[in-house]
Amino acid sequence: MRSLVSLWFPEFPVERFIRTRIKTGRKPPAKGLPFALVESGKSGLRLIAVNATARSFGLMRGMRLADARAQLPELLTEPHEPEDDMNSLLGLCRWMERYSPWVAPDAPDGILLDVTGVPHLFGGEQRMMAEMRQRLAQYGFSVRIGQGATLGAAWALARYEAKDIQSLPVEALRIDGTAAKTLRRLGLKTVGSLLAIPRASLARRFRGETIGENVLIRLDEMMGVRDEPLNPLNPPTSFMAHRALMEPVIHAEGLEIVLEGLVNQLCRDLEKAGKGALRLILKLFRVDGSRANLPAGFSVAAHDPKHMLRVLKPKLETVDAGFGIDAMTLEARETAAALVQQHGFLEDDSTLALEQLNDRVLNRHEQQFVALEDVESHIPERAEMPRPSARTLPPKPSRPASTARPLLIFEAPEPAKVVAAVPDGPPMRLTWRHVTRRVVKAQGPERVAPEWWRLTAGERPRDYYVIEDEHGRRYWLYREGLYGEPGEEQPKWYVHGLSA
Repeated sequence: MRSLVSLWFPEFPVERFIRTRIKTGRKPPAKGLPFALVESGKSGLRLIAVNATARSFGLMRGMRLADARAQLPELLTEPHEPEDDMNSLLGLCRWMERYSPWVAPDAPDGILLDVTGVPHLFGGEQRMMAEMRQRLAQYGFSVRIGQGATLGAAWALARYEAKDIQSLPVEALRIDGTAAKTLRRLGLKTVGSLLAIPRASLARRFRGETIGENVLIRLDEMMGVRDEPLNPLNPPTSFMAHRALMEPVIHAEGLEIVLEGLVNQLCRDLEKAGKGALRLILKLFRVDGSRANLPAGFSVAAHDPKHMLRVLKPKLETVDAGFGIDAMTLEARETAAALVQQHGFLEDDSTLALEQLNDRVLNRHEQQFVALEDVESHIPERAEMPRPSARTLPPKPSRPASTARPLLIFEAPEPAKVVAAVPDGPPMRLTWRHVTRRVVKAQGPERVAPEWWRLTAGERPRDYYVIEDEHGRRYWLYREGLYGEPGEEQPKWYVHGLSA
């Protein structure tokens, strides 16, 4: 059964404003004095949020500021900052990921979490809820927590006091005010009274055009008849390891010990499922409420703890622990079927070693090894293209062996000057890189025609030769163009590679 939690911050705008003032070194409103945040509207300034002292004098959200000042002249006010409220709420969501990777904002003053299978990591549901309240109180936020099998039930139990779902007021269904008033006029004041009515009758009477008016949809969501998805800030993951620390850790040695435990746990879970991690994120939660994220990637799906530690440990050196790290989470954001290798006597594991070396280079320098992949082209410089070295290549089609190519081919052919006995004959003297060489042997030509389907302007046929000079050095060069072509410029020579 799913376990969902709703956090409601009844004083969120005011408490967020006070916390921001304290963090920025500015003086917050004095405790015990009535205070409100105001916002301009069509009919002037109105109260958006009030503190407990202001409420004790009868002030409430939505009142006109002029009426509130007439009732309480000493009321202190400040402009409401809705963008700062939302940014702070998102920051709290990211901080709450220490309890679950499935966290979503419930604007303007709430957070939703899916904690299914998580409470045992914190000593049970009661201890986890108590820790949430305590930590949030340390940051200056009062909170009410509801837990249920559906989002609707958790949301309602956080905002309304009730022994069970059936005794909740109809307002707990998250319907608009008009629908709630209509239900109360009909004597339907609780969720239990709605459940006692035949479903068909309820559907005919309260099928509104919007979800806030449709009582039946909200009732089904609360009771679990209709699924209501949770849209977390981060993509959901099935593999996660978490450690909550009794005391904050500052030194890298202590963080490495915790990391080793997280990696071993995550790799066990991945191996059981026949999976490996392609993308990880290590989250370190500081005691001041901030968080450090350390991403890591792998060329092939990995569940080897030793390799994973070699990739992640150097990243800890870049972390500023501040006043200490009190929780760490390791999540596998992307997984794939694992490549299982069984090592035995005289077994070659060089491929795996190269992949692991590639992962270490990639995560340190954000660059990886590349290999050359065959491309269907008879133009030498187009016959290969770089690719990530760990990507599996498709099987090569069987085809006749092509003419031998030199060991070294230049990325771009280099211009040269050639002297031949006859204009279209083999080279007798080569001048390349300002050095002239006498040719003693020559083999060719090999005709390479342009790729007509590319329709590339200026491409001409090539005649390739392999030559050897008086010192035994071999060159692979070609003549571009043919002698005697009407309207064409004279052929040009290029050195394209070196032969053994």
